[in-house]
Amino acid sequence: MSILATEFGPVGYTDHGTGPALVLVHGFLFDKRMWQPQIDSFVAIGYRVICVDLVGFGGSAAACGVITMAAQSRAVLAVLDDRGIDEAVLIGYSMGGQVVLDLLDRHPERVSAAVFSDTFAGLDTPGAGASRLALADRLEAEGVHVYAEEFLPLVLSERSVRERPAVVAHAREMMAAAHPVTAAAALRGRAARPDYTETARGLDIPVLVLAGAEDVFDRGVLADELAGLIPDARLAILPEAGHTPSMETPGAFDTVVQDFLASISPGTQQHGHDFARG
Repeated sequence: MSILATEFGPVGYTDHGTGPALVLVHGFLFDKRMWQPQIDSFVAIGYRVICVDLVGFGGSAAACGVITMAAQSRAVLAVLDDRGIDEAVLIGYSMGGQVVLDLLDRHPERVSAAVFSDTFAGLDTPGAGASRLALADRLEAEGVHVYAEEFLPLVLSERSVRERPAVVAHAREMMAAAHPVTAAAALRGRAARPDYTETARGLDIPVLVLAGAEDVFDRGVLADELAGLIPDARLAILPEAGHTPSMETPGAFDTVVQDFLASISPGTQQHGHDFARG
C-alpha cells in the first residue's frame, strides 16, 4: 500500500498492473480491500487498477467532524494527480458511487467512463438523512462492531449470509477495522451531500449501472432510476447478490463490467453478457 500526503491527511491506495487506469472507490463501512476479487480480474484484461481508501477509512486518516463528499472526491483526484493519470475509468460502489458523481460534477474531464454499483444520485429523504446523523452519533458512542453485526444481514443477501462464509468474514473484517470517529465523520458528510441528479442527467460518457437483485436498499428500483437519468446508460441487475455484488458474486460482477469495458476499449476481452435483467 502507498500513502499519499494530502490536504486531508494521508490517503492510502494500491496500484496494480499497467495500461489504461481503472480506479475503484469503495463505500461505507468498507475500505479498498472490498475490491480484492476484482484486482487480478481487471489487471488480466490490460488495466492499471488503483484502489483508493476514502478519507476516514483504511489507510486514509482524517480529523474528526464532517468529511464532505467534496473532500472525498478531491482525495481521489489527488491520487490521480500523484500517479500522473489525466483520465480514468471509475467504478464507485454505494457511497463511492456518489464520490464518483461528485468528481464528475467538478472535474468531468478526468473521467472517461463510469460504473455505478448499488448507488443513486438523488437526495435522501429528511428521515433518511436524520437517520444517518443519528447513526454517526451512535458509532462514536458505541464503536463500530455493534452496528457492523446489524449491518451484515442488510448489506449481504440472505444466501450470502447462509452459504458464503468467506464473504461474511471479509465484510466483517473490514467493518470491524473502521475507526468509529472517522467513520462517523464520513457518514455525516454523506448525509449532507449534494443532489447529483442534474450531474447524472448531463453525463456524456459511457456508463454502466448495476445492482444486486437481493439488495434490500435498492431491489433494482434505484438502479432503474439512476440508469434512467443518464443518457444511454447500460443497466444490469445481478442475481443472487445483495448490496455488495462485487464481493458476493464476483464472477458475474466482473463479467458484466469486463463486457462494458470491452465495449469502450477494443483491447479488452469480450464475454458475451447481454446486460439483461437477472
